[in-house]
Amino acid sequence: MVAVEAIKFNHDSNSAAKDALNIRKNAAQFISVPEWRRFLSVNPEDSRAAYAVAPTQGKTIAIQVSLSANDAGLGFVEVRVEHHVKARPVNFTNGQSGFVVFELIDPPIAHGRVGIWDVEWHWEYRLGPYHPWHHFSTTRHRFYVVLDTPTAPWKQAPYNMGNTQMPWTDVLDYACRWAAGATSTEMAAALVTQSVYALGPGVVTYDCPGGGSSHYSWGNFDCTAFLDRLHGGVGNGVYINCSDCATIVSTFANSLGCDLWQSRMGWGFALNELLAIGSNVWQTACGWGGFSYHEVAWEAACTANDDVFDACLRVDGDSDPTAAPRVALLPQDLRFGNPGDLVYRDRLATPAGRPNCNPQPGTRQRRLVV
Repeated sequence: MVAVEAIKFNHDSNSAAKDALNIRKNAAQFISVPEWRRFLSVNPEDSRAAYAVAPTQGKTIAIQVSLSANDAGLGFVEVRVEHHVKARPVNFTNGQSGFVVFELIDPPIAHGRVGIWDVEWHWEYRLGPYHPWHHFSTTRHRFYVVLDTPTAPWKQAPYNMGNTQMPWTDVLDYACRWAAGATSTEMAAALVTQSVYALGPGVVTYDCPGGGSSHYSWGNFDCTAFLDRLHGGVGNGVYINCSDCATIVSTFANSLGCDLWQSRMGWGFALNELLAIGSNVWQTACGWGGFSYHEVAWEAACTANDDVFDACLRVDGDSDPTAAPRVALLPQDLRFGNPGDLVYRDRLATPAGRPNCNPQPGTRQRRLVV
């Protein structure tokens, strides 16, 4: 009998060009290699691997597989997973193959889009080219596909248990589903923005009672608490503010290979009526006349010429954002703009408030995940 003992997907922690990314499950749990182990890995979620489209483009993706044979006299077989793992000869010494390199026929990144795929591989062997194939094992895996190597706060190095900033699969479980099907970073960031805004009012809502206080992004990003909230737990409560939204959007989008920052605009500007996250009432954010500052997920240098992704509110998207009727517009991949451009700044701030609603690129940051 032939058996699969272990499978390595991330077999080169220094590169993501021909294998999987360095990942962990969350702040507390590290995903060790081999990701699949006989008797221990049963369900797809027991064997997780993440791949990035951009660095693997045009490359041959390989895995490393350790096999065993209980027939000590068996010296050679061919092994494959039809349609998934390319057939190759395997030699056994004392019933063990050691780790052998196999090429993937249909790697996860071949889809070219964001997603999560649970796969079931049916392993086969044969004694030689003219012999029949025999099924001998089934392995199940969960593959995450992102568009590019995750950007800060996510880090690929150092590859060790102490690096809590390696991409979390607990985050990818949401980010990859929110942005499923995205083929560009702009599309992925927009879909994440839509999904975060759609969490209101059941999961989160704007903190009017607390004056718009931060609950998840004061200092670092309490991603652990936010994930607990997404899972139906208490987390840090239902209330969030603009900094929380900016941090959630940028951090989850950046896990997919986007390149967003958290950055502020200000200081002290009057608002047009808007729909804050969790609210269906057009008003000036809890009825206040204005914001002392506002923080959003922002591209590039976070200037007036760069695009914003704001999951905290919808603005009026018609030809006159200062008056009814209102057409709800979620700012996603929308240029910040200068007064009179009729883009994000003009839709958020009143004509009198626009001169004070200025990009503050000196505030741009990427909060660490904890």
